[in-house]
Amino acid sequence: MRSNRKIKNTLIRLVVAIIILILPVIISNIRSNDLENTGQNVQNETIDTSVKNLNISIDNIPPYSGNIVITINNDVPYFEDKNIKTEEFENYSNLDELNRAGVAFANICKYTMPPKDTKRGSLSYKPTGWVQYLYGENNKEHLYERCHLIAWQLGNENNNKRNLITGTCQMNEAMIKYENMVADWIKNKNKEDKDYHVLYRVTPIYEGTNSLATGVQLEAKSVEEEGVLFNKFIYNVQDNFEIDYSTGKATLKE
Repeated sequence: MRSNRKIKNTLIRLVVAIIILILPVIISNIRSNDLENTGQNVQNETIDTSVKNLNISIDNIPPYSGNIVITINNDVPYFEDKNIKTEEFENYSNLDELNRAGVAFANICKYTMPPKDTKRGSLSYKPTGWVQYLYGENNKEHLYERCHLIAWQLGNENNNKRNLITGTCQMNEAMIKYENMVADWIKNKNKEDKDYHVLYRVTPIYEGTNSLATGVQLEAKSVEEEGVLFNKFIYNVQDNFEIDYSTGKATLKE
């Protein structure tokens, strides 16, 4: 009996030792999977479920009338005084109950932007409303793109589901103009050895339970000195297409 008890105790100690050895590997694999699913720069971002922009809603947006970009509040953003700071941050809303991305808010500077010579990876996540439509000769044209709320060139976030929505090529192209404006200002200040910041908030606006956003609001304000200031709404539309925003399905007009 004493011999059996000794063997049993030895086996228990062996099992405990094995668990202690493999537990860090299991935890590491779980963390790796989380990073893959939520973005490549999660360790440097703050996931803030309270990220909101209460100043804008679908009721404030006039129906699309041909101009893909309109100005809101005379181009003055709705930032509060407490937002004006010189520390970098990136806040991404958790997905809502319909799996839709929400407000993304960041204080852009050289430390949030991708290091020089960094190459952006591929995208695999399909945001809500992703019903791709191919058209044109040999289906070379496409209707939708995975649109980053905070552009990769600004926040170094790529395949982060909290930072991606389905947007038309025309909406994405219009967004890039303003993203470049922010990026160029930061880069020019860097050349002057000035570590300056631009507050940047992107709010996707949905009507009801639609899977596809009606469009996005872009707000920006340079912090240390005047230079960048805008408050725009960009419609999620595409010429010659009839889009069902509840599902993302679209029809090419004749």
